[in-house]
Amino acid sequence: MTAGGPGPGAVDLFGRAQPSGGIAGDSLVRIEGLHKWFGRLHVLKGIDLELAQGEVLVVIGPSGSGKSTLLRCVNLLEVPTQGTVWFDGKEITDIRTNLNEVRTHMGIVFQAFNLFPHKTALQNITLALEKVLKVSSDEAKDRAVEQLQHVGLAHKAGSYPGQLSGGQQQRVAIARALAMRPQLMLFDEVTSALDPELVGEVLEVMRKLAEEGMTMMVVTHEMGFAREVGRRLVFMDDGQVVEDGDPKEVMRDPRNERTKQFLSKVL
Repeated sequence: MTAGGPGPGAVDLFGRAQPSGGIAGDSLVRIEGLHKWFGRLHVLKGIDLELAQGEVLVVIGPSGSGKSTLLRCVNLLEVPTQGTVWFDGKEITDIRTNLNEVRTHMGIVFQAFNLFPHKTALQNITLALEKVLKVSSDEAKDRAVEQLQHVGLAHKAGSYPGQLSGGQQQRVAIARALAMRPQLMLFDEVTSALDPELVGEVLEVMRKLAEEGMTMMVVTHEMGFAREVGRRLVFMDDGQVVEDGDPKEVMRDPRNERTKQFLSKVL
């Protein structure tokens, strides 16, 4: 889909070595023939898609087009009805796959913050590290502080969600996902529940992650972010990938008539 990848000796933002070469050698996610039915509703209709190491893939489209369902199928929060999903060279749709282990390498952030209201920002982050990854409390705290600094909220470590703005809560949710040191970050409409003046602070964190080389799949209606930060843009309609290309080129000169209609209303 997209040529190029990290150069020789490249590392990700956690210091892990990254493979060199094009997408054939370093596809992190591969989706083949993906279908999803909810009862009689055919939501995804034969999706084929690849996501390379270090790539930022932005998925746009009208409501009901299947964007969020596709994202949730990547880590099998929604189990595909048909088709296969590969992550880091493993077929995770194989029933023998240890999904819990695979999911520790994928961070996902939703529209809802899903923070525990009775725990501080720091505790919301350390909980999964201690319970899921079984790291020591000292290491969990170090990781949590590091990622709160990463999202500009170290000074809010002792604050409870109710004491934070929506944008700050979403940034804590991002820090919580990053503390697991994932290979892939999935973002599902993470700014759509925020007041307009808070959207920018969350997008800035995501922009920084992209610059640092995090592999990201982002479902969003933020067209400016898609154009400026995305390395690839996918437009979905009626459960299918209608257009796939460079974000600036797709927005400037979409090839598909349905893409043209959509962009004429949102740009």
